[in-house]
Amino acid sequence: MSSDDLEYRYSLDLAPGWVDLTLPDGSKATAQKLAAARVAQFNPLSLAVQKTSLVDSMARVAMKAHESGAVVAGTYYTDSGVSIADLELAVFGDDGVQPTPGDIQPMLLEWENMEVVGDSDVRYVDLSAGPAVRVQAAMKEKKLFGRGRLSEFIRYAVCPAVNDDVVLVTVRWTTVQYSEELARMVDSMIDSLSVAPVQSDGEDFCA
Repeated sequence: MSSDDLEYRYSLDLAPGWVDLTLPDGSKATAQKLAAARVAQFNPLSLAVQKTSLVDSMARVAMKAHESGAVVAGTYYTDSGVSIADLELAVFGDDGVQPTPGDIQPMLLEWENMEVVGDSDVRYVDLSAGPAVRVQAAMKEKKLFGRGRLSEFIRYAVCPAVNDDVVLVTVRWTTVQYSEELARMVDSMIDSLSVAPVQSDGEDFCA
């Protein structure tokens, strides 16, 4: 079978505390069903928010991630149901064009309606899935008046060894006291990134 017959499955193991909000389709009913199932896993005695509000919030996050093209989506929650950080894994690429992490690095600092502030922490790393560049920085909203809201992010752009795609993993948060903890978790989770070939019918590919 030629490589043209292959598709690829992208997966990432989420750490404890992260809720998987990946949707198979973008319907509101599917998002609500998924969110209700995820909220049911919380201890109701620990929740600081109404279960219905948490379900609605999770459903909105799941739908937004799906609409943005994420193939993996997750949110980190406290035991009380407070959202701390959002994660999205998206895949980009042009057939026959194989970029390098260095080619991609400047684009990781580009955000719509946001601007990076201060210094950026840029690192080039080798992962089991392929070479990658990691960027961590703070950013703020672009506003005509007043101060824009500050947030932080980590982005990994991975160039898989098995194809010409670029896997972009983005984690974003606004609660700065979690920055060190989140950075450790993200750096640990990225090691689980898997890019596995499958046949066009979705079956695992066997050489």
